[in-house]
Amino acid sequence: MSAALSLAALPATEGANRTPPTEALPIPGDPGDGGALITPDPARAGGAARMKHLDLCSGTANVMTVAVLFARTDSVYKTIPGCDVYDIERDARRWPGGCTVIAHPPCRAWGQLRFFAKPRPDEKSLAIWAVDQVRRWGGVLEHPVQSTLWPAAGLPLPGKFDKFGGFTLVVDQFWWGHRARKRTNLYIVGCAARHIPLMPLVLGDAPMLCGTSGRRLSGERHKNRPEIPKREREATPLAFAHWLLALARRCTIQTALEAA
Repeated sequence: MSAALSLAALPATEGANRTPPTEALPIPGDPGDGGALITPDPARAGGAARMKHLDLCSGTANVMTVAVLFARTDSVYKTIPGCDVYDIERDARRWPGGCTVIAHPPCRAWGQLRFFAKPRPDEKSLAIWAVDQVRRWGGVLEHPVQSTLWPAAGLPLPGKFDKFGGFTLVVDQFWWGHRARKRTNLYIVGCAARHIPLMPLVLGDAPMLCGTSGRRLSGERHKNRPEIPKREREATPLAFAHWLLALARRCTIQTALEAA
């Protein structure tokens, strides 16, 4: 059983169809409807220097470039046109700004098992920096559903909005083809909730389990479903990457700046 749902119709905890989701109604400035790309007023966007950065992200042939920050070295985003991908080698902190972003900052210092994690000394602060970029330029930040980044950075709970116009959407990457349930928080700035692309829906159990969810309280592993490999657990499903890209392209710098 599958269906494409609007944000308003989507249940809080269940979802998805494993094919790339159908786009929502086009909005002005969305490259998908052939509209003109939206660019900010130089005076409001911080002057000529910022406009120069916008030129770096303007894209070609009506494909608006989106910066993907903190991607894996083997990231699926590198196969998708219009993505300016920053992996560990490029170092997202060197990104000059200028366009909307998809941010996947490291989460082990913020997650359920953070007390057992061994992050690099500067790693935890990267998520705070990523929040600042999303608030400044518009876009979406992705983190695990139980990430402690939300209270630490003052990110809004689902159903609430912050002073930047940002809000939190809870999704499950299983809806987009991940082979295990992977509930995820999305912090979105610059896109009205009614303009979010349609999301898919798949009911039923995932064939695999993520990490410690594959163990019982006794420490024994579940026997009915295998644990998903680490690389696959961390990777972004291709369909989800396309959906996040469509969402980021609906975010506007103007909206983010107006809320700031």
